[in-house]
Amino acid sequence: MNKEFITQEVESLIRSLEFIQEEQAFIKRKLSSLLENLVMNDFIVWAEELQLQILNREAAVKLLLIDILVLKKGIKASKSANNLVESKLVAAYKKYKLQVVYLENEFIAWKSDVNERFEAALY
Repeated sequence: MNKEFITQEVESLIRSLEFIQEEQAFIKRKLSSLLENLVMNDFIVWAEELQLQILNREAAVKLLLIDILVLKKGIKASKSANNLVESKLVAAYKKYKLQVVYLENEFIAWKSDVNERFEAALY
């Protein structure tokens, strides 16, 4: 795999994870705001569960981001023939790409469910 291509792809993975982090921060702020206005017991239980889910997601995203940043350094430091990346680095890239795609897809579904719950609580 071409070094320039895989470097761009790794940057894309990093941006995807950073996007998830930013969106989760937005959801946390939205949750805090909503809790200030609504104090219903079942909603508080849900909010606590949501907060735990957010913390777990943040941990997973941070760990994966650290792994991808290590991969990025490895790609930059690798000596390549004909601008090709070592197969072990390509394998790591493919593994991390699958993990990021899974997180993105799962996050989109989760975020949709959370937003529906927010909307239901507001009306």
